[in-house]
Amino acid sequence: MQKTEPLDKTIELYIEQVYHLYYRKAVNYANQFLKDTELSKGMAQEAFISIWERRNTLDVNCNVEYYLLATVRNKALNYLKHKQRMAKNMGTEVPVSDRLSIIALSDDASQKVCCKEISAIVDKTLNSLSPDIRETFLMSREQGLSYKEIAEKSNVSIKTIEYRITKVLKILTAGLSDFLTILFLLLLG
Repeated sequence: MQKTEPLDKTIELYIEQVYHLYYRKAVNYANQFLKDTELSKGMAQEAFISIWERRNTLDVNCNVEYYLLATVRNKALNYLKHKQRMAKNMGTEVPVSDRLSIIALSDDASQKVCCKEISAIVDKTLNSLSPDIRETFLMSREQGLSYKEIAEKSNVSIKTIEYRITKVLKILTAGLSDFLTILFLLLLG
């Protein structure tokens, strides 16, 4: 007769697996908006705590990565809005990067359209790159690997990795220049 593990142990192992798969991505996602690695690590930890607290109602068939990143997004947005309120109460100016992050994190239909257009431009740009440059960029941005880790995996120098990523960023900046103007106008409003 085969012994089955208790449901709690199965869920615990599942969440541990999710943690190992997505922790770094959650930290990098938060850090895009917060620009503070330690704070971003805290947001990611809080998101995992939230998953743990909901473990008994967690649907293991749902997209846990999406749920995790949405939780991180909401926590980052709440933090930035609180920071904005505190700055306003103290009569100080909110940094431009925080205002941009609030705009980016806010759930607005027009911003979703803008994000889809930006995403299409990014996808088209990435697809036009050579495979090694595209893969380098994706390892950096999607997998959250350091330049050193990418260099080791790709068997090239760190300088080559720096060159490749700088090249992609320049191409993306040129392709997204129209949207930079829109973001600037949103910040003034």
